[in-house]
This record gives sequence, C-alpha cells and structure tokens, in this order.
Amino acid sequence: MTNRRQVIIGGLSAALIAGCAPRNARSVTETDVLVIGGGIAGISAALRLEAEGVNVQLIEADKQLGGRCFTLRTADGTFDCGASTVGPNYGNILSYAHEADVPFIAPPGKEKFSYHINGEFVHPDAWETSTANRLVGSERGILPEQLEFPVVMKNNKIQNVTNWNSEEMLNYDIALDRYLKENGVSDEALRLIDLTSNTMGLGQTSALFQMREFAGIDTPKKGDKVREVYDAANGPAGFYNVKGGMLTMIERIATLLKTQPMLGDPVVAIDVEKDGATVTMASGTKMRAKSIICTVPYSVLRSIAITPAPTGPKKAAIDNALYTLTTHVFFIPTKPYWEDDGHPAGLVSDDVIERVMANHDENGKVSWLDVWMNGTAAATMDSMTEQEMMAFAQARLEKMRPSMKGAIMPVGAYSWGQNKFVKGNKYIMRPGDARDMYPWLAEPYMDRLRFAGEHTRDYEAGLEAAATSGLREAMAYLDLFA
Repeated sequence: MTNRRQVIIGGLSAALIAGCAPRNARSVTETDVLVIGGGIAGISAALRLEAEGVNVQLIEADKQLGGRCFTLRTADGTFDCGASTVGPNYGNILSYAHEADVPFIAPPGKEKFSYHINGEFVHPDAWETSTANRLVGSERGILPEQLEFPVVMKNNKIQNVTNWNSEEMLNYDIALDRYLKENGVSDEALRLIDLTSNTMGLGQTSALFQMREFAGIDTPKKGDKVREVYDAANGPAGFYNVKGGMLTMIERIATLLKTQPMLGDPVVAIDVEKDGATVTMASGTKMRAKSIICTVPYSVLRSIAITPAPTGPKKAAIDNALYTLTTHVFFIPTKPYWEDDGHPAGLVSDDVIERVMANHDENGKVSWLDVWMNGTAAATMDSMTEQEMMAFAQARLEKMRPSMKGAIMPVGAYSWGQNKFVKGNKYIMRPGDARDMYPWLAEPYMDRLRFAGEHTRDYEAGLEAAATSGLREAMAYLDLFA
C-alpha cells in the first residue's frame, strides 16, 4: 500500500494548518466516501481508500485531528493524555509513521512506585512484610501495580486469541471480580487491582474481555520471571514514544492525505438511503456519499440523529456501549521530594489519587508527574474545572506524602470524560457484552453506514486495533461499491 501512494511527505507547514480550518461552505458536496472521525481509524480508512483512487472526505468534529492520540501542549512541556507508545507489532502504524517521517524516540522510562495503602506510606522494598499489605499467601510478594496482569494471566483460559469469542470461551463472559474470586483471588487483591485497572470497575468488566486484552501481550521470560507490564522492552523491536507527543505523529500522518480534512464542524445527523447517505454538520453544511465510515465512539454516536433510526441489537450496541473515564493531572517537580523521604518518586494509593507516574527525561532525570485516575476516581474529578482538578490533586498528594509540599507545580489537567467529542477513554465490555453486544459493534447499518474504531476491534491491541478497523471498512467498501 505504501508504494502505491503518490504523495510528497514533509513537515507540517503553516499553509497546511491553515487549510485544515473549518469550512462552512464547499463547492463539492458529494464524494465517494465520507469518513467521520479524525483519529487513527478514520485516517487509516481514508488513506487506504485514496490509495485505490476513491474520493474521500474526512470530517472531524474537533478543531484538530487525533482522537485519543491527544497531547496536552503547555509552556512547561508536552504530555500525552491517551495513547503514548507505538508497539513492535503495530505494523500499519509503523508503516504510516515511516512514510510520514515520524520522529520516534525510545521511552526514557519511569521511576518505581512507593505506596500509600491502608493509611501507611510504604517503600516497595518493605511491601511484602508491611502491615499495610493485607494480601493473602503468594499475593503478598507482588507489588500493587503489578497484581492485575499475573492474576488475570494465571486464570486466562484463552489459548488462541483469534478464537477468544468461541462458544466455549463465552462461558467466561461474567464479571471479572466474580471470576477471579471464584479462582481464589483475595478480596484485598481485587480491591488493589481495581485501583490500577483501566476499567470502570472489575464488577462492570467482562472477565473474557480482560482475558482478551492480556492474551495478546508479548510476555517473554526475563530471568526466571515473566516480564511485567511495567517492564516492557524499549527501543529496537520494542516500544517507542513520539518526540513532541503522539499528536505529532497524527499531524505527520495526516499530511499523507490527498484531501484536507474538514475540522471543527461536528456531524449532527446522518440520513441513510439504499443508494447512499447524507450527513448534516452543525453549521448546516450537508455532504452526500455512496458510503459513510463512522469511527466516532458510540458514546458520541448516540447523540447523532440517524434516519431511519437503528433498532434491535444494533441500537442496543450504540446506546449501551460502556467507556472508561480517565483523568490526568500533570505536575513538574520543583525539587527532588523523593530524596527527602527516601522513597521512589512514583506512587500508588488507595486514595482518589490512584497513581502517580514519575517520568524521566532523556537524561534519566525525573522531570514530570502524571497523576492518573480511572473509573469512579476519574468521575469524582470530572465535575471540576481544570484549575480545581490541579488544586485538588496537589492537596491530596501533599497530605499523603508531606515531602511533596512545596516541591510540585501543577501544569495542566485533562479529562476524557469531559471531552464532548469522545466522552470516555476506552471501550470496555460489561459482563454479557461479549455474547450480546460484540457481534453488533462492527455490524454495518443498511450497508451504506459502516463502523470502525477501537470499539469495533476483534483481538488486535491498542492503536493497531483502530488502524486495522479502518482498513477493514475501507476494504469492505472496495468490495461492495468500487
């Protein structure tokens, strides 16, 4: 596919950025395919179709592309709020990135975690024997942030991830906390896993879904231990960050598009007919196409009027899809508080402030902190303004860890729940959804309205899952209509 694209690759120019401004009036109101959503799924679909000579118009509601590849750009630095790494198995992403000359760097790494659990502040070296550690048996030797992966993998029934939803495996489409408890996992382990699991809570997560999430993760041996999730390989054949943040990658890849995206004009209605479909934007602009590939999350799609309205299982899939809430608050350390208390700079707590990722710069020095909250903890923050989030997080951190007082400076906050064009960070299957909802997530509507995005993925992981879904729908269009 790469060799078939006739494009000139270059950096973002002022002319390109200006050309991506919202367009309220267009001379061309018809095209072959309209792609709704400017994340990697939409861009991937558009690139594939353009490579086959199809006329494509990409529409993005926000004023910039990227979707969940969002980088908060501040005077104090750039901070990825969604996707942050490109993995070694991301074949399509790596292909786009190579063609667009995306500047990859090896992740500088993170500091280890200290713990504020059950009212005690504990060094990781003392965790196993600490009175704050109320885990049971062999669980006691596992650090809190590392509990979920080995516990789920020990009880993972998926042998072949491509067959994860077979009739036999659907027996495990039950609540994750129930499943793990039935397999001997302690209540305290479940409570601590809930702190670090990127879900809306173990009770609202299908065990089979989480098995699928972890089954595809490469886990080669490191010595006599299975490699931990927080200890993934970096650099060659490993994971990469993008210099300037993930949004830089999206901006570079977007230069490969032949037709400039329409930005800042949300789709408010989709009319589907036997021979095509029409979208109406908030500005009143209408565009018609043979087919639409819709990549927006179902959390957003359910607020877009579709005529005729979907019914039955497709409607249920759109109306009931669950998305996690994730909120970040970013700090710059103004002095090395970790030297004052002798603990690692990171933190895991059973407070509302769940995790503090202490990130290194290219010289290996702790340069910024990412306070990361999921689920109900994020929901607590999402009623606040950005300034209130920063003040709240700083006060909680200084209370739990006094050495932080006067040693951290808030520089920004970001809530995926507050983003009206996303309304959540990641699609999660509830108990029963693998059986009842999964078959309908990617199901097209009246042939002309098709769906892509990470919520429609099968077993692929991360950004590659989104890219693959876009390619899938592009190929379906070519098979049906080209």
